Amino acid sequence: MLSELERACGLPLTSFRPEHVSEQVARACQRVSVADERGLARTLRADPLERKRFRRSIAISHAAMFRDPEQFALLERDVLPRLLAGGGRVSVWSAGCSDGSELYTLGLILERLNALDRALLLGSDLLDENLSVARAGAFDGVSDALRARARWERRDLAADGPPPGRWRLVLCRNVAIYLAPEARQRVYATLTAALARRGVLLLGRSERLLDAAALGLRAIGPHAYEQVDA
Repeated sequence: MLSELERACGLPLTSFRPEHVSEQVARACQRVSVADERGLARTLRADPLERKRFRRSIAISHAAMFRDPEQFALLERDVLPRLLAGGGRVSVWSAGCSDGSELYTLGLILERLNALDRALLLGSDLLDENLSVARAGAFDGVSDALRARARWERRDLAADGPPPGRWRLVLCRNVAIYLAPEARQRVYATLTAALARRGVLLLGRSERLLDAAALGLRAIGPHAYEQVDA
């Protein structure tokens, strides 16, 4: 039955925590007055707006410019200056980028540090509708130069692996908390595999790696981890 609902909504429901999926399915069934997942699947196929609403309830997207400001303060004060000190390009991947505000916030910080022209900025998300908003970049203070610098792609973190190349800064905040344990571990492996030498991974405020060393990482700040040299 869940496979039928997966096809109807276009999301890998088995990658998410079962209790999260069950709760959202129950809410959606009540909202559209159907008895079960099969009825919900029929509704989602027939009603694009309800399909979009259900997708966003599963792949939750909480985003805003400078959301969790203390994390961006850590990046601006400590992490980015160190990454910039070595010269060369600074590659940043916002994994699970939602509407793009996280990556644009990073871009604004890089502009303040006079380093935007050295930046490679990539945002990826599971929801095409989020990427449409990100590409438009209609946020206060976001310049044409910053919009032109950012790239966007659809990526399922639990299934698709990392994007090509190695990334000096990877942000994946408040994504893994909604995933089933097996999918969560695959995502952490994907994020770690994407890091360049001495690259930094930043998780959300409610997330931490229980065994960072097993992934070849060490903590360098609250919810921030650096790749350890082999």
